[in-house]
Amino acid sequence: MIGVVAALGVAGIAIAKRQRPVEAHAAETTTALRIVRRDGMGLPERKATVRDPAHVRALTEALGVDVHREGPCPPDYADADIGIVLSGNDIYAKRNVYVFSLLGDAGAPSVVSVTSAGCRVGAPPDVAALRRELRAAKIVE
Repeated sequence: MIGVVAALGVAGIAIAKRQRPVEAHAAETTTALRIVRRDGMGLPERKATVRDPAHVRALTEALGVDVHREGPCPPDYADADIGIVLSGNDIYAKRNVYVFSLLGDAGAPSVVSVTSAGCRVGAPPDVAALRRELRAAKIVE
């Protein structure tokens, strides 16, 4: 009887001390980016891979995927000017990001990030930084 009570006490303490899962932020977990610029027909026009940690973090922060709210997924991703795959240390850190209306006069730029949980949609918080980092990756002029 004393053994059972002790076991339950130890189990209770273990459950109380268990840490809750922490949501991983893309800016912290992304280690590489694969970027594809698409032409007017949706075909790949330019490709680049970014692995430099400073540029990876700057580009991820400029996209703003961590601050966007859940939203509807677009019916066709081929309309995106730029497609980006954010890769991290594990499979769960990987996500696809699409940038719409950044090139040309189609309106305000928007970013859609897609994960297994759905889409997060919003405007890039720093369009100038986004353009600067895409220029450094030789995706835009």
